[in-house]
Amino acid sequence: MAAFSFRRFHGDKWFARVDSFLLVGFLFWSLGESTWSIYALVLGISIPYPSLADIFWLAAYPFVLIGMLAFISPFKSAIDRRSLLVSSLVSVLAVGLVVEGLVMPVLKLSTDVIRNLVGFAYPMLDIALLFASIMGILLFWGGRMARGFYWLFAGALLMAVGDILFSYLTAIGTYYDGHPLELFFEFSYVCFGLAIYERFRGL
Repeated sequence: MAAFSFRRFHGDKWFARVDSFLLVGFLFWSLGESTWSIYALVLGISIPYPSLADIFWLAAYPFVLIGMLAFISPFKSAIDRRSLLVSSLVSVLAVGLVVEGLVMPVLKLSTDVIRNLVGFAYPMLDIALLFASIMGILLFWGGRMARGFYWLFAGALLMAVGDILFSYLTAIGTYYDGHPLELFFEFSYVCFGLAIYERFRGL
């Protein structure tokens, strides 16, 4: 969807910049999924974590975040204190919930420093995406462009829930390939795709 949107709006510098960052980010996520599949289905490593797949997944976040912020950037003068306050409060609350509900319990269960750092990085980066999506929703509230940010928010929220559950279940040793929690990731990708589709559908 990002590639299709880039092709359609490549003549517009603003859209092209947004789409190029999102496209690279989504490609990294795709590489992460593909790498995990190779580990699990070809190499027979059931839970390759942490692994090269995590490098690709984590590398995607800056590009997706910059793409979201690039979409908001031309309208930054319209961002008021209320929008910043709401976005910041939601983000701080989310960080508090992650620390209390994930970080502290996992630290009691696991002493693997690298695994813990990787596991904690995901929800924190998800919160950054939530912050940007909330900013977009408040900025374009009631308008057509807000619809895409609704889907971005839903995608970031689903991914955050999936990452938190994954980190916790791997820490207690109950995660397995094909676990139902993976649906959170699958539906989050669908939401991100719908966000792109919604943006250019009415243009």
